[in-house]
Formats: sequence, C-alpha cells, structure tokens
Amino acid sequence: MRNTIRALAAVFVVLLGAISSIHTAAAATDVLPDLRMRKLGNFYIQQASNGEKRLRFTTMIANAGPGRFELHGYRADTSVARMNIRQRIYNTAGTYRRVEIPQSSTYMFFAGDGHSHWHVYKLQRFEIRPLDANGREGELKGTGAKTGFCFWDNTVYNLSLTGAPQTPYYTSCGSTASVNVKMGISVGWSDKYSANLAYQWIKINGLQDGNYKVRVIADPQNWFLESNNANNGTWTDIKISGNSVTVLRQPY
Repeated sequence: MRNTIRALAAVFVVLLGAISSIHTAAAATDVLPDLRMRKLGNFYIQQASNGEKRLRFTTMIANAGPGRFELHGYRADTSVARMNIRQRIYNTAGTYRRVEIPQSSTYMFFAGDGHSHWHVYKLQRFEIRPLDANGREGELKGTGAKTGFCFWDNTVYNLSLTGAPQTPYYTSCGSTASVNVKMGISVGWSDKYSANLAYQWIKINGLQDGNYKVRVIADPQNWFLESNNANNGTWTDIKISGNSVTVLRQPY
C-alpha cells in the first residue's frame, strides 16, 4: 500500500511540474524591438570627382524597445557569398524563438567599403521628392546610394528605458572569414551613419533649385518583427540653392 501511495505521489509531482512548465510557456510573450528613425542632420552637397552631385546627410536608427533587435547571419562555409538571416525574438520567459527571413527578401553580404564587414541588404530607404508652393510632395526624384547596413550600439538613445544596457552590447559585424554573424541594436541604443561615410548620399544631378522633402524609412518592407511600424520613418524639408542646403522643417 505504501509503495502504491509513493508511486502515485511521484506521478503527481511529475504532472504538477509538467502543468507548471506548460503554464510558464503559455504565459511567455514576445518582447519585440521598436525601430525608430531619429532626426536627420548634417546636410551638405558634394561635387564628386566622377561628376555626380550628391546630397549627403546623417541618419540614425534607434531601438525604442521593449526588446532587442538582433539578427543572425549564417552560411555553410566561406565559399558562399551571401548569408541567410534569422531574427531572434526574445520573450518574457528569458528564452527566444527564431524567425527565418527569406533570401528573396534580404540577406547579408560582405563589402569592403572602408569598413570590411557584413551588411544587411536594404535595411533603410532614402528618398527625395520636390515640394510645391503649398508643401505638397511631387514624384520621386531620387533614392539613396547606400544599400548595405551594419548596425550596432554606437550612439546612446535613451538608457532609462527598461532593459537598456548601460554599455554597448552589439559591437561588430564580423569579418571576411565569418560563417556566423550577430548584429543588432540594444534597447536604448542607436546606430549612426555619418554624412561622410561611403554611399551615404542621394544622387541629385539634374535637380533644380527649390524645396524638397527627404525621407528615410527603416525596414521599409516590414521584413522584421517589431512592436510598432508606425514610427519607422522620418523626414526633413530642405531648400537646395546651387551647392548649399538649408533645413526648412523637421518633425522634432
């Protein structure tokens, strides 16, 4: 009889643990990032040696939380030119799940554009459109030259946000020998691309003097999961006069 009671008690403990595990798993929810474009700045015009007239400016993409923005690139070996991408989604239980991003959408590629590391293809989009006398936008006149983005914690955004590390967590984008690459933006941090960096421009040959709206959008195709897609873009109204640029208006 005692052995039967002990056996039943052991089964009860196992069942109780299983129920507890199921409850914990069911209660866990995703903690998603929130990509947010910050104010554009440092506008200037460059007359390049190849005859191109370029509008250069600084962009900054921040993670307003509540979760980290983390991508993992991977390839079979160094003979493969492109890496597939997985987004890692963390949850309230302290674990994570992986979301595969099709190569038909985006991928990582290696480029030696002065940085010599891996980049995510088309994480951001730059646009320029003319403005009429009433401030209405016209048709698209140009897009950005930059197509590859290595992002990491290089500029503070808001370290008072819940979950924000006080020092950078993501710090690199791999090397030519890498077969696995992790890049991301922590909660409360941002990735800054200065105006003078490679391909940080829109070609504006043929644009007449006048007023224009420059718009930058993070993850314009919504390839990646995040908590809020409504704040992925920012804009600046500028006036181009010869080789000078004047900022007219910005949203904040």
